[in-house]
Amino acid sequence: MKKYIIIILFSLLPFVSLKSQTIKGLYVDGFSSILNNTLKEDSLLNYAQYNGFNYLALYDLWPVHVTYNLTNAATCTVLANFIQNAKQNFGIIQVGAIGENFFFFNNVIKVYNQQHTNPLQKFDVFNVEFEFWNTSSVTPGNYYCTTYLQPGGYTCDTAGAFSYYKTIIHKVDSIANLTGVISETYVGWFNQGQAITIGNTVDRILLHDYISNYSSLYSYIQLRLQYIAARNILTDVIPIFSAEPSFMGPWLSTNNVATPFTNLQTYLSSETGTWKNYINLKGYQWFAYSFMPYNVPTVGIPEHEKDELEIFPNPATDHLTIKNKSSEINSVEIINSMGQKIITAQNTLDGIISIDLSNLPAGVYFCSIRTGEQKITRKIIVIK
Repeated sequence: MKKYIIIILFSLLPFVSLKSQTIKGLYVDGFSSILNNTLKEDSLLNYAQYNGFNYLALYDLWPVHVTYNLTNAATCTVLANFIQNAKQNFGIIQVGAIGENFFFFNNVIKVYNQQHTNPLQKFDVFNVEFEFWNTSSVTPGNYYCTTYLQPGGYTCDTAGAFSYYKTIIHKVDSIANLTGVISETYVGWFNQGQAITIGNTVDRILLHDYISNYSSLYSYIQLRLQYIAARNILTDVIPIFSAEPSFMGPWLSTNNVATPFTNLQTYLSSETGTWKNYINLKGYQWFAYSFMPYNVPTVGIPEHEKDELEIFPNPATDHLTIKNKSSEINSVEIINSMGQKIITAQNTLDGIISIDLSNLPAGVYFCSIRTGEQKITRKIIVIK
């Protein structure tokens, strides 16, 4: 009997540790154009690591499926390799699949997960994104109405859209529970009854806090937090901040990504109402990668790596020298803005490589350097 108890306890330890961590999430838009492009993948993952993100929620997975067939174990390895690389080498603890219908989760993402035994290659989160409150999408003649509501026999209004949305989150949550995946949903506007239904269904709620005036960071979501708390059960809530220019993009260009979440925690702890005891601010999420100010020095290279690796001159004219103080350089690739490799150089035991740039036109390029097991990307500028 003791033998079996010990096995069960040890199998739960990694799961408990994972669930206890604060989520620091980033929506990745345009993922279909990033996947299988080494430069773009490295740029995304370096950015995420440098800014402390540990959760990536991926858009554009249907186009990815069309290209790589995620239900085929042979063709979907490009996605499996990306997810494993993110988790193994860049501090990502969860990767989420975003979708708006049950068919996608059940017939594509669930199947993808089932054919990968390695948890490092799996999706950890099913994220339902269906804006039932958006009248521009649900009313007659618009996208949700013609694609989902009318064919399903629902009315083309916000009430009909919520009824349809309920069926989605119930079904997605069911397959998530059966397969050991977290269910979550993004929501904007809702009433108290809808908040209770949502909270009773999914594992965590992503709540949009899209503001342009930073002083309204907490007041903008306060009432909706109370709606969520009304079921009197502790609920994981992840506020979403927007880096779009019309929202917090200008603010974010000179501030840290974690600051709004820290301030929300302070506001919530200062609340006097007992309802606050039913809200667990699980972390934060930023929308979206393409809007984030890319303020990572030398494309996200940690300070100790910058000390060891020298690239000069930059800007360059006719030649570029790469010097690695700590070890040899295995290979160097110069990549243009289209992601094409245009110059390659290999193998130097003394840690120095000189690259001839005389045939390159002026412009911005990327230098991808492999040293041992590390792959480092730097931006370089060529002038004439």
